[in-house]
Amino acid sequence: MTFTFINRLGNWNPQLLREFRGRLKPRSIAATIVLSFVGQTLLGLVFSQQDYKPVVERWAGLAEAMIWILPYALFTAGSYYLVSDLNQEEKRGTLNFIRLSPRPSREILLGKMLGVPILPYIAIGLAIPLHIVAGLNSGMPLFFLMSYYLMLAVGCFALFSLAILYGLLSSSRTLAVGQQSVVAVAFAGLTLFCLSPLYFAWNLTVTWRPLGFNEWSAQWDSYRYEVEDQRSAIQWFGQAINQSAWLSHGFTLIVLIIATALIWLMLVRLFRNPNTTVMSKWQSYAIVAFLEALVMGFFVVTSDQVNFAESTAEAGTWLLYAFNFGLTIVIMLALCPQRASLLDWLRFQKHPQGILRDLVWADKSPAIVAIAINLCIIHALYVPWLLLVGIGKETPTIAAIIVLSLTGVLMIYTAVVQQIFALKIRNPYTWTMGGLGIWMLVPPIMLAILRILPDEMPASMMIWTFLGYPFSDFAKPMLVSSALVGLVAQLCVIVLLVWQFQNHLRNLSKAQAQPVVTG
Repeated sequence: MTFTFINRLGNWNPQLLREFRGRLKPRSIAATIVLSFVGQTLLGLVFSQQDYKPVVERWAGLAEAMIWILPYALFTAGSYYLVSDLNQEEKRGTLNFIRLSPRPSREILLGKMLGVPILPYIAIGLAIPLHIVAGLNSGMPLFFLMSYYLMLAVGCFALFSLAILYGLLSSSRTLAVGQQSVVAVAFAGLTLFCLSPLYFAWNLTVTWRPLGFNEWSAQWDSYRYEVEDQRSAIQWFGQAINQSAWLSHGFTLIVLIIATALIWLMLVRLFRNPNTTVMSKWQSYAIVAFLEALVMGFFVVTSDQVNFAESTAEAGTWLLYAFNFGLTIVIMLALCPQRASLLDWLRFQKHPQGILRDLVWADKSPAIVAIAINLCIIHALYVPWLLLVGIGKETPTIAAIIVLSLTGVLMIYTAVVQQIFALKIRNPYTWTMGGLGIWMLVPPIMLAILRILPDEMPASMMIWTFLGYPFSDFAKPMLVSSALVGLVAQLCVIVLLVWQFQNHLRNLSKAQAQPVVTG
């Protein structure tokens, strides 16, 4: 019976069988079972000793505690296991051996996802019966329990997909300094302190609100939920998404499915060719369009939210500015090809009429045009929002300055990053991120220390706009004139950098065309 099951498992997914054989040792299984039951026992003792509370309230406390503990434990431990495993495989050289397998990449990666965190799966699985019993004995809504485990499974799949992507990137690129375990601990810390809280914040605010979980929890917690606040509608493009269970779950699942599908496109791409760019150009267009529409929808207000619109127009303008800025930086680092890829592109680029098509679609071509297209996609939503909802509704000139300053500084960054990637240097990612960090932080800090601020020195608005920080109320006419000078300076620098990069590509092409003399 067991032998037959092993054969079937091996035929379905050999990588999963390999992970099981490497991790399901009797000692590891026994330690996992003991750790899970000891944790459940200690948690049960904590609430069973609360004699001053009714029994049903103790069950409720235990159930609610496990609601928080299970995802935190599973997400953090599982992500650590996955990132650490991929880095160890790369260090031992076995990851390249796995890449040579004729099996589909998706099958191999799925085997990793299911097999590497098998011990955390077992530990959490053993705790599920206690959680269900505690929840049912405390009157927890049944539909909430069903939704809880559905969201746990879907969220786990999405997060572990992101962990594998991070593991592949960290194993093939210099994204962290130090031992391999530091990389895994860094992502586990990100999961523990950022991604897991984000998971709970979203589900408590949107997904689980129509199921009555907050009202149930308010019966037992010392901190009482304000029912009026809990019923406040969260809108996306004017549609309340947290008032109906079908809509809240549908919206969450669709977003997670699309995001996970985009991650898996990058996973398959990087797994077979670790030296390629993180994403293709068409994938970058899809990712930018998806994220921009997703985030922008929460800033669109309806007629019954006039007060909210007036109080958040300026804040929303700068929040979206920061989001678009950060998103473009990430896309930029993921799209710019390195020197070897550029040389390949130059070697096979023989038809000048096809250059524009390559710049838009080809993976190994320079990313400057692709970033410009991504900025057009961003502004297709950001500009109408500024003019209809944001500060551009009252002052369209300021909105134009904001958009042009954002576009200019990001195009400058793209030209510089692509130039760095085209150089013959080691660890271009380290040089790029260090250079961008210094450029983005040091000049504004120095200007602030020296009190060279637009409110005190209007002419300095030229410098702030050039650096991509057009942050002022533009009350003085001089500020607008100075900002326009900064925009012209950005344009001149962009033209200079693009011209310099074209010369660099021309020199690389000539160097490739020269025959190698041997003597």
